[in-house]
Amino acid sequence: KKMVDIEDGLFREINKMAVAFKIGWLQLDCRRWIERKLLTVKSVEDRAYVFNESYYVLKRLGKNEYMDMFVKEFGGSADSIMFMSGYLDDFDSLETEMLYPLLQLAGRNYEVILDTLTKSVANNPGLGKNAMLVLQNINMWCFQADWERWSSLFNKITELPEI
Repeated sequence: KKMVDIEDGLFREINKMAVAFKIGWLQLDCRRWIERKLLTVKSVEDRAYVFNESYYVLKRLGKNEYMDMFVKEFGGSADSIMFMSGYLDDFDSLETEMLYPLLQLAGRNYEVILDTLTKSVANNPGLGKNAMLVLQNINMWCFQADWERWSSLFNKITELPEI
């Protein structure tokens, strides 16, 4: 048995059925379909589609396999930083579950995280839940690379009324 090439709009429903009914061959074909999509990404829209489908599978079906493949393919690159900025522009409103894949995509590029946190602290009266989560989970060694900017951010945070 083999799944035929399907339209993008049908993938989510077919994948949900494969997982819900534990259809092994169909789950394998869905994985192969995502792998092909990852290898043939040509535009930001294509990348966003695969990311959003991978995130849906992670959030709704509890499977991180597709997101792991996405991060492996695109994580840490200059393209991934540009791609992430579209999501991070709305950092304070993001679903908390979305932060982990975005942090994985950032890889060792802590500058994008620093810029996002700085913008969040500057634009809000307090430390939002997303900023708090990132600060609780970030590798503290990253501060060494740009200590002055991180120190400036920490000083702003300590001036917040809730801290």
